[in-house]
Amino acid sequence: MLKLKKNTVKGRGFLTPTFLFAWAAAFECLCVGLPGTASDHLLAQADTDLSIADAKKYMITLINRDRKANGLKEVTGDETAERAGNLHSDEMAKLGYLSHWNILGRKPDQRYCAAGGTGFVMENGHLEFSGFSSGGEEEGGAGEFSLDADAKVSKKTIEGIETGFINEQPPNDGHRRNILDPDHTKVGIGLSVTKKGDSQRLACVQEFVHDYGKVEISAQSVNVGDSFVVKGSLDPGLTLQSVDLFRDELPKPMTLKELEETYSYGPPEQRITTYFPGAPAAVDALSVTSNAGRQEFSCRFDTDKALWKPGLYYVYVWARPGDPGRKTNLVVASKTIEVR
Repeated sequence: MLKLKKNTVKGRGFLTPTFLFAWAAAFECLCVGLPGTASDHLLAQADTDLSIADAKKYMITLINRDRKANGLKEVTGDETAERAGNLHSDEMAKLGYLSHWNILGRKPDQRYCAAGGTGFVMENGHLEFSGFSSGGEEEGGAGEFSLDADAKVSKKTIEGIETGFINEQPPNDGHRRNILDPDHTKVGIGLSVTKKGDSQRLACVQEFVHDYGKVEISAQSVNVGDSFVVKGSLDPGLTLQSVDLFRDELPKPMTLKELEETYSYGPPEQRITTYFPGAPAAVDALSVTSNAGRQEFSCRFDTDKALWKPGLYYVYVWARPGDPGRKTNLVVASKTIEVR
């Protein structure tokens, strides 16, 4: 059982980028979905110690409790998001930092894509510790802790994490807004416990996903002068609105001090181009077809040496929902690719 004493709790919410509000869309930033009977059983239990796997399930139960209390649909578990989240929570718990960036400088979108994600992800993060070796380069050189895969986590610990997120107050309520985003359909929970001597750390991430089709990218890294393709299939009722290309600097390794100085994350500021179906500028790049009630698309990007420069490029896929009462577009996927 993980008993927390002298714990320090830090959490970071995803800050909603203003430019996405201008696009009239919500953009806020792991795991087996539970059937109702299992969820109800977990909620009804007295306080107990849970395995890490059961603690993840309990976290999803609490997330859905909070979503239902606010009139929202439940989310189900997403194995890919769980895999991406666990890699991040493992690293945070071992090294003792809290950040949306990892030690290689990669943010949630890139980490989710690298794990095989085909949708859009938004992340909540949490870290707490007990004992004297809390971590970080400037706290006595605590160093790396070892993962404890057999650790037990109390229900109260999981409840405390979710309660801390959902009880946030505006304007500092990024975690709460992420949990209560009506466009989320899935979630993966990363949960890791590490130890060193009598000290322990617990790291948790919630990786919320938009699953409205399947969008893939042909490579994760190309050289300037090469081409890459983003293609996908949208759920029935969705219509492709646009494919947007943004550029950021290539990620680079970060120190623990640099990681601790980070806060919220968002999309890059440098927009390169936007392709709209049927627009003259998109004729040679973007094709859209229909297949069995679904729209399918393919978008080709040629990294011309005269125009492109090295960087981490983001491709955002937007769709128009079929609901006539909805006035905002839906972000379906975010794909990343390193151009070197």
